[in-house]
Amino acid sequence: MDKEKIKGVHLGSTLRKYLYDFRKKNRYTISQVSEMIDICNTYYERIEKGTKGQRLSLKTAYKLATLLQIDLNELYHLEEQYQRKISHD
Repeated sequence: MDKEKIKGVHLGSTLRKYLYDFRKKNRYTISQVSEMIDICNTYYERIEKGTKGQRLSLKTAYKLATLLQIDLNELYHLEEQYQRKISHD
């Protein structure tokens, strides 16, 4: 079991792991991502941790895809998988 945490949340619970992985791959902190896509730090942290489980807005998804160098279609496919996962948990 992976013991790594993001501010008290174990990886794998409701975490949007795909966002976490792309952020780490690009060596960004949560603060850097939130600043670069112009949303508040707490809001982005809630998105990534999954405490804001609703679908991403198109505007936020586009900004994240651009910043994290993810094809927007791929990001939406990953988000669909995430939404299916949390609806079955």
